[in-house]
Amino acid sequence: MFDVRRLLVLREVVSCGSLSAAALALNYTTSAVSQQITALERDIGSTLLVRSPSGVRPTAAGTRLLEHADVILAAVTAAERDLARLAGARAGAVRVASFATAAATLLPRAIARFRTLCPDIDVELVPADPEQGVGMLVAGEVDAAVITEVPGEDPEFPRVHSDAVYDDEFYAVLPANHRLTAASTLPFAALADEQWIVSTETGVCPDVRVFERACRHAGFAPSVTLRAEDYSTVQGLVAADLGVSLVPSLAAHGGVHPGVVLRRIVGRAPVRRICVATAKAPAANTPLTTFVSLVRSAGAHLRAESAYSVAERPFSVA
Repeated sequence: MFDVRRLLVLREVVSCGSLSAAALALNYTTSAVSQQITALERDIGSTLLVRSPSGVRPTAAGTRLLEHADVILAAVTAAERDLARLAGARAGAVRVASFATAAATLLPRAIARFRTLCPDIDVELVPADPEQGVGMLVAGEVDAAVITEVPGEDPEFPRVHSDAVYDDEFYAVLPANHRLTAASTLPFAALADEQWIVSTETGVCPDVRVFERACRHAGFAPSVTLRAEDYSTVQGLVAADLGVSLVPSLAAHGGVHPGVVLRRIVGRAPVRRICVATAKAPAANTPLTTFVSLVRSAGAHLRAESAYSVAERPFSVA
C-alpha cells in the first residue's frame, strides 16, 4: 500500500509541470519532491512521470493514478472532517445551520434554554439557507439544520431525518394605499388580478411552491412581474406600488416596511413548514436530542403567540 500523501506531491508536480515548481509551491526542496515521487513509483511498481529538460509529464500509469487521486484524497478529507465532527461533539458542541428568519425567531429561545440545561455544551450557529444547511449536514459539518417543507408534498430533503417545528403562515403584503387595506382579512382569490412580486429568482424553493399552490387552489394563474432574493426587497418593491406579495410570519417578525400593510388570508392560508433536520433520528439522552426538543418547544410557543390577530402583532402595520 502506498502513502496517500504522496499523491498530493504527484498532483502538484503534474499541475506545475516541473519538480522545482512543485517544490516551490509545496515549500519543499526539489530533492525532497524527487524522493517522494521515486518512493511512490516504487510502491506502485510503475513509472509515473516522464522527465525531460523542458519539464515533466505523466505516463499512462501516472494519468490513471491521478484519476483515482481525486477520489482517494476526497475520501481522506471526508474521513478527517467526520472524525473532527465527532471529536467536536465529544468536546461539547452542537452545530446548527439555519436561515436568517428562523435564526432570529425560533432559535434564540431554544439556545437560551439549552444553555441552562446543558451548560457544558456549546451551540454554534452557522448561517445557511436550507439547501446549504442540508449539504453541510450530510457532509458532517453541522449536527442539525433548519429547513422548510411544503405541507402535503413529498419531503424536500428525503435523505435526512426531519422533525416538524412550526407551520409558518404567509400574509398578504399590500401597498399602504391599496384598495383592500380597509379589510382586516381577505380571501386569497381577491388578489387574483394583482401584479405579483415573488421572493426568489427561481421557482424551485418551497416558499415559491407554497405561493403557486395557493394560486392554484384559489383558481387563478398569477401575473408575476418582479422577483427578488429576500423579503426586505420584496417589501420595498410593494411599498413602491409595484405589486403585491406574500411574506411568512417569521420574516415579518424582522420588521415591516412603513409603506406596506400585512393582511391575514382567510380560508386556506398559504403555509410553509419549518423543520429541524438531522442526519438520522438522534439517539436518546444526547445533547442533540435535547436541542431538537427545545427547537420544537420554541415552535409550540410561537404557535401560541400566533393566536393573536395580525393587527395585534408588533410587526403589523395598520
